[in-house]
Amino acid sequence: MAEVSQQHYFWEERRVSSDRRLRPTRSLHHYGVTGRRSQQRRKEDIGVTITDHFDKPVWLASLAIILLSVMDYILTMVILEAGGIELNAIMDHVIKQGGGVFFATKYCLTALAVFLLLAHHQHYFFRTIQVKTILFVMAFAYFSLFLYEIRLIASI
Repeated sequence: MAEVSQQHYFWEERRVSSDRRLRPTRSLHHYGVTGRRSQQRRKEDIGVTITDHFDKPVWLASLAIILLSVMDYILTMVILEAGGIELNAIMDHVIKQGGGVFFATKYCLTALAVFLLLAHHQHYFFRTIQVKTILFVMAFAYFSLFLYEIRLIASI
């Protein structure tokens, strides 16, 4: 019994800082701005690990996708008002429901996809492509679409 109390005493003395659980969690902590978990803790943690701290390029690519998606909505509406047509059959059906429904659908689907990709950005898709690479490709694709729509509007 004396050994157990000595080990307990040993662990108490190793603690360098105060107990972090005594302070309330900061409000932005869970949104990736000041998160603490940037990778798996152990190699044995093979399951799904969600992080709350992101590299700046990953964070910026995610933000760019959201902003370019909103710009895509605006430019699509301009093109449609000028007589253009929507080539995506599903989005064409949603557009016919109204501009607000179109914006909500487009924004929610994009934001959900970005959120899921961002949360799993360190994992691999089919064990070959890192998920953060998919985020970068999506940002490039949205930027290319943005340039294409600007070109279309300029030719009207």
